[in-house]
Amino acid sequence: MKISSGRVLVTGASRGIGRAVVAQLVARGARVAAVGRDEEALMQVARTSSRQVTAVVGDLARESERELLVGHAAEALGGLDGLIHCAGVVKYEPVGTLTPQALEAMWRVNQLAPTLLSQEAARIMVEQGHGGSIVTVSSTLSTRPAPSTVGYAGTKAALEATTRGLAKELSARAIRVNAVAPGVVDTDMVRQPRVAPGTRAPEGAERERLVAEQLEALAYLHPLGRLGTAEEVAELIVQVLDAEWMTGSVVTLDGGLSL
Repeated sequence: MKISSGRVLVTGASRGIGRAVVAQLVARGARVAAVGRDEEALMQVARTSSRQVTAVVGDLARESERELLVGHAAEALGGLDGLIHCAGVVKYEPVGTLTPQALEAMWRVNQLAPTLLSQEAARIMVEQGHGGSIVTVSSTLSTRPAPSTVGYAGTKAALEATTRGLAKELSARAIRVNAVAPGVVDTDMVRQPRVAPGTRAPEGAERERLVAEQLEALAYLHPLGRLGTAEEVAELIVQVLDAEWMTGSVVTLDGGLSL
């Protein structure tokens, strides 16, 4: 696919990495179906896009909505050349208190949704007859889990295996499937205060202090001494989407975290 004329569906597009991906695609001339739960945020994204972005409101955790998303996006764009799955759910819970409900919430969005969306996107790409490109967003936690991330890390490891399996199966149809695995990126998700299960998060100045300490500790883990930005990750994702001789790869961008 050529990004300048591409039609791309992006999940998790209302904020963070997904929103940055939409901006990168629009800057390169692509038309984008931006999927997310926050209608107001999606409309803000669409308003700044010179009519290149169509907002598609949907919750990937809900089967009834998920099943319709790819079809709606393809109809709005007049076809589909690319899929980028940025949506994700993380719940920081130690294994002793990790609940089935938390595991299922992460699994539905981090593993089930990208698998089924890729299935439907591939069907459309095959019908169009000129291939396509799919990029999933994993995490370095898939291979280097941290405390209280066993559930999240497991979903990302499964996503990487699924990405490779899809790449193997869809290569004969000229559909490439790859993943990008970032380290810790400075997004709204990372700026949520981490407290013990059952403990209420602080407010005001105490909340700001706790978040600042968290960010400093996370930055220290990276040899380059800082967190990544959504824009840096988005730039790599778009490059991978466009890389014509790459499939089945998991590309790491983590400031040296995995060294």
